[in-house]
Amino acid sequence: MTTMDAVRDRILSHSLGLVSARGLSALSIGDLARDLHLSRSGLMAHFSDKDALQLGVVEKAATLFVYEVVEAGSSAPAGEKRLRTLFARWLTWSRNPRLKGGCPFVHASAESDSLPVDVRAKLNAFLDGWSETLQNSIEDAKIAGELAPDTDASQVVFELYGLYLSHHFWHWSMKDRLAQERTQRAFERLLAASRG
Repeated sequence: MTTMDAVRDRILSHSLGLVSARGLSALSIGDLARDLHLSRSGLMAHFSDKDALQLGVVEKAATLFVYEVVEAGSSAPAGEKRLRTLFARWLTWSRNPRLKGGCPFVHASAESDSLPVDVRAKLNAFLDGWSETLQNSIEDAKIAGELAPDTDASQVVFELYGLYLSHHFWHWSMKDRLAQERTQRAFERLLAASRG
């Protein structure tokens, strides 16, 4: 990794921590330069403006998510076991120590309407891809006979997002130490209902 790459990565890692706590709109070139002891022009050598910085942070978050959640979860056997692993990794992601305030995608989605078009498009493409990954694991579980053949995979994905967002709220906003346990119980009920 070159010095330029190392500086860029340091900018993105610090920005990701901020975004996970306050959202993409809270990013400021000036504040970041001060936080990282860089000149404003030095930081802008990597990101020409706030839009480019926001796009870089979404891309960084997506890369980490794919590595820590999608690739790790997809190593489990196809079907219910993979669905369980993906969901468990997803919950773990939201509590990642480098994410100081939770899932950056939750915060970015809440402010989606105010984001630049290319940043919003990148965010939506990532979320669509993640939803498709979940849906595919549900379809595999149906094929394996682990879930009922008439299970509506899109509905299950919708409810999984509901569980994730609920977990995120209770863990980060309400500081509920039982958030993960409660979410896991709800997940088990959803699977049981999907078995028919």
